[in-house]
Amino acid sequence: MPIVLYQKMPSGATLEMIHAVTDEMDARKDPPEGLIIHTVIEIGGRITICDVWESRQAYEKFADARLGPAFARVFERMGVDPAQMGEPDTEIIETLDLIRGS
Repeated sequence: MPIVLYQKMPSGATLEMIHAVTDEMDARKDPPEGLIIHTVIEIGGRITICDVWESRQAYEKFADARLGPAFARVFERMGVDPAQMGEPDTEIIETLDLIRGS
């Protein structure tokens, strides 16, 4: 069942960091398996990710294999301590219906 992944990033997260992680994974040329759509928006001054995935398992596989390691490499290069940054507020919601555009 498809899911919506909603992540409000910690207040210290910047668009530059998110773009650096995306580039580190080469996600534009090699999108993750199971990803339907990825968006980055700003809500209340915080970077927020809103994705749709084929399944929770597809997202978890991607997070373990690509996303986590990419964040670690980018944070190291930028001199960011992940422990100081904190975790994003994450919500995973099962979809009730999904219509794909052309």
